[in-house]
Amino acid sequence: MRAFAFLEPTSVSGATEMLRAGNGKARPIAGGSDLLGELKEGLVHYERLVSLSRIGELRIIRAGPSGLHLGAGATLVQIERDPRLTGPYRVLAEAARGVATPEIRNQGTLGGNLCQRPRCLHYRSPWVSCLKKGGTECPALASEYQPYLSVFGGASCASVHASDLAPPLLALDASVHIVGAAERVVPLDTFFCGPEVDVRRENVLAGDEVITAVAVPPASAEWRGTYLKARERTAGDFPLASVAFGCALSGGRMRHVRMVLGGVAPVPRRCLKAQALLEDQSPSRALAELAAAEAFADATPLAHNGYKVELGRALVVRAIEQVAGGA
Repeated sequence: MRAFAFLEPTSVSGATEMLRAGNGKARPIAGGSDLLGELKEGLVHYERLVSLSRIGELRIIRAGPSGLHLGAGATLVQIERDPRLTGPYRVLAEAARGVATPEIRNQGTLGGNLCQRPRCLHYRSPWVSCLKKGGTECPALASEYQPYLSVFGGASCASVHASDLAPPLLALDASVHIVGAAERVVPLDTFFCGPEVDVRRENVLAGDEVITAVAVPPASAEWRGTYLKARERTAGDFPLASVAFGCALSGGRMRHVRMVLGGVAPVPRRCLKAQALLEDQSPSRALAELAAAEAFADATPLAHNGYKVELGRALVVRAIEQVAGGA
């Protein structure tokens, strides 16, 4: 690992000033479980790391009539165990509980989970050149091992977004609070960006900006959701495919249906047509299978990851039945 300066501001304004002074060679670090791996492997290098761990306001979680406030520095264990994350917000605790191992959840943060880099094995290899590292082509496209690659295209780069918290937060219509030279609020829908926008990045953060919080608007008390994912190992692995699904049940019918896929596209993928198919309908196995087929109707898998389509469809059916199947 190459040497770098490690700075520890105690305020958000101090952190953004330090990042700005880095002239593009600085990077914020929270739990560090992803960034430190990149540094050790020589995938990236920054002259200064600006730690966010001493900024107490970033770890605050609040719940009230105006919705849910999740500090970007809140650890995954905080989210997993917070007693206020019940009812419509329980899906967030469920998703946090499925991330990696207890040791990583103790250290990893909400902001870090949303901003993590791709798990593509070619990107993660220090010996392989790829578009995300300034190369001229995507070697993953010709690989025979494609677990962390897209089945929904992705321009010339087929890497996928591996966040476990992004799909349920999208299902809950969350927004991201960002502070840099100015403050802005960005719907999570538009926070992520795919390779067609910029192959070297996965979100809209500027070099001097940090996420300070994620806001979730009030949800119907009847709304319930679940988050399911398929992975190679039971613990410690990233999703091969995942789904966040939720709805409110009224008179035996599904209302306010939300479905978001993870691990199968360059950005978390809303399933608007599948949602419309389920909205105001009575749940059934046949309807769940139709919705699952619709969710993956536009899939264009690579030569060696078509199995992810079948995995994803099975997860969608299971999620619908788990939330609404008992109506």
